[in-house]
Amino acid sequence: MRSRRRPVAGFHQVDAGTAELLADADRPGCWVLLVDGTPQSHVDLDDPTYLDFEYVRRIGHAIDFAGPPGLPLRVVHLGAGGLTLARYVAQTRPGSRQRAFDSDVALIDLVRRELPLRRTARVT
Repeated sequence: MRSRRRPVAGFHQVDAGTAELLADADRPGCWVLLVDGTPQSHVDLDDPTYLDFEYVRRIGHAIDFAGPPGLPLRVVHLGAGGLTLARYVAQTRPGSRQRAFDSDVALIDLVRRELPLRRTARVT
């Protein structure tokens, strides 16, 4: 496991309202991102291949079939949230070039600061 600063649980003002970061009590190294009380993303910092939300797992399966296993892809994420899928792609398809867009710039800044991507992830 790599050395990193531990994320800080709590409330943060973002463009769309109030974001909350909660440590997942059932799974160490995991965080839940909520906006105005609604769960938006589940992020596993230690194992980016773990996709907790069912709809995210389904998207992950679709990505798995987008090309030969393990080969890089070029991916665009619309509505980046906690960058969960970007982390998944970076882990399962090293070298993938990814672009993440979200209408809430403050939310993305929060996620990048508190739940940073691994250095090897190529996400802009």
